[in-house]
Amino acid sequence: MANRVTRFLRTVFGALALWGLLALGAAPLAHAQASKDETAVIAVIQQQLDAFAADDAEQAFKYAAPSIKAMSGNAQNFMSLVKTRYGVVYRHANAAFLKPVIRGSAALVKVRLTDENGVVWMAAYTLELQKSKQWLISGCQLLGEQGTFV
Repeated sequence: MANRVTRFLRTVFGALALWGLLALGAAPLAHAQASKDETAVIAVIQQQLDAFAADDAEQAFKYAAPSIKAMSGNAQNFMSLVKTRYGVVYRHANAAFLKPVIRGSAALVKVRLTDENGVVWMAAYTLELQKSKQWLISGCQLLGEQGTFV
């Protein structure tokens, strides 16, 4: 009877130890995926900022989500909107990315942008993960130096 109990306890503790090791092993994988997504969303925003800086409307438009593309109609309209309403996004002197927040297929990335006059703005970007597994920008809200949304 004592041998059965001992074997049973060994089996239970062995299974618990194995489960614990598997759980610990899964944590780095989950972190790796989060890190990959964080890198991807930042890259999309940076690439769009680079396209604006190069006056490349077609390239900048590629990083817009379908809803933004539908509202804008075409790359030239999109570029015109950004120039008019998002001047610091169109032309910035510096960009500093804060840690993205990703929940499933949605991401929020705050970017501290400094305009050409040295004024600091906070841009809150939203991104959506597409069926193609590509992150695209679905919105950008600016908080100006007086603390008001633009």
